[in-house]
Amino acid sequence: MLERGALSVILSYPRALSLFGLGCALAIVRSGEAALAAIFAVLGLWLGFEYRDWLINAVISGPATTVRLGLPGPVSCLAVGVLLAAPHWLRSWLLPPAAILVGAMHAVGIKLVDPSFHDPDFLHGAIAASVWLVVAVGLTVHLCHRPWLDIAVRILGSWLIAIGLMLGTAILVPRPGIGAAAPQPTENLGQPGSLDMGPESPEVGRRKSRLVQPGFDPLPQ
Repeated sequence: MLERGALSVILSYPRALSLFGLGCALAIVRSGEAALAAIFAVLGLWLGFEYRDWLINAVISGPATTVRLGLPGPVSCLAVGVLLAAPHWLRSWLLPPAAILVGAMHAVGIKLVDPSFHDPDFLHGAIAASVWLVVAVGLTVHLCHRPWLDIAVRILGSWLIAIGLMLGTAILVPRPGIGAAAPQPTENLGQPGSLDMGPESPEVGRRKSRLVQPGFDPLPQ
């Protein structure tokens, strides 16, 4: 179950992208801010596991409950995207709440895809893969820090915002039914085989009668 928990995080691109963005955000801030944000992310993860039932009930309240279970991933992508696309002076203020939100949504997403029904190995594997992904990305970006990196991070943030909006819209917008009935023909259609698509008006009938000469048979003899 450990490997299945790890694969549930790595192969889910909404969760993996949000953790990738969080690692980038931790790498481009000061060490104290990164440590504080990491603590807030762990706090959000704990809150998500502790109050997952309340969070899930809040998500599925109302119609279309099944499709809205996929919202934690797009919400995390949108939060991290806004964080990365924000100006540098605003990023320090947005990092703690974004870290809490990503941690809580990540915990809810893990519990929603858990096929083992409270097997601790699945949970441990998912958490280990999440921590590894954030730390690996954060250390790599920190070691490769260049002056142009801030522009690349903002571009990544705009991509994450677009991905979060597209995935969230695809989940929330209702889809048309596949087996919808075909539209019935209108009552004004003529008989089968007739070229007249509707009843003639009196004016059109008078014009046709003027064009036909008296005593003329249009059929060949």
